[in-house]
Amino acid sequence: MNPPAEAPVFNAPWEALAFALALQLHQKGLFTWTEWADTLAQVIRDAQSEGDPDLGDTYYLHWVRALERLMIGRGLADEQGLAELAAAIADDARHHRELQLGASRPRQP
Repeated sequence: MNPPAEAPVFNAPWEALAFALALQLHQKGLFTWTEWADTLAQVIRDAQSEGDPDLGDTYYLHWVRALERLMIGRGLADEQGLAELAAAIADDARHHRELQLGASRPRQP
């Protein structure tokens, strides 16, 4: 008998990238793990105070916001640069979805 399949750790590829980026930046010494945990906890508290119901579906958005806060706080990035990067990633993801949808649609005669 096979063991039951476990739920995926990440719901989307970008979540895995956010996780990996946090680990890489920590390993490069850009922040301590305590700084990371404190920043992430504050981001989550801020989100909850703004109405985030904390159902788990926004968890990695909090990772991204914590990364942004740390990088901006250290002068390694600015808000405009991060906004442009986020827009480029969103455009790429949208293009990728469109390609996938186009491939799955039946051809019209």
